[in-house]
Amino acid sequence: MRAKRKIQPGFLALFLFACLVSLWGALSPGDATPGLLPWDKAQHFLVFYVLAGMASLALPASRLWRLGLAVLAFGGLIELLQALPIIHRDAEWADLAADAAGIALAYGPMIVGRWRDRQT
Repeated sequence: MRAKRKIQPGFLALFLFACLVSLWGALSPGDATPGLLPWDKAQHFLVFYVLAGMASLALPASRLWRLGLAVLAFGGLIELLQALPIIHRDAEWADLAADAAGIALAYGPMIVGRWRDRQT
């Protein structure tokens, strides 16, 4: 049986690109037009759900709680940057909570699956 690689370069490149796109979207001037998801908390949830999944593909040997904290820290960084007056965006704790919910829903089934595999 082959050991898992610690880093999957292709997935890591996609994950980092997705992070850059997310950062750009979060720091770009906001507009009032509704996007695919009109509620901004749902947008945060979806973005961080996808980022969490991509992180687990990029770093498959990493512990999920560490990946989750790293992705959540990225969400915190976004909120800190949005709080800067020069950015002209609003930082909200509720956005970070939506980020955390997306990460938790992405990793919850993975954690349960890994736990179940260890039990058999």
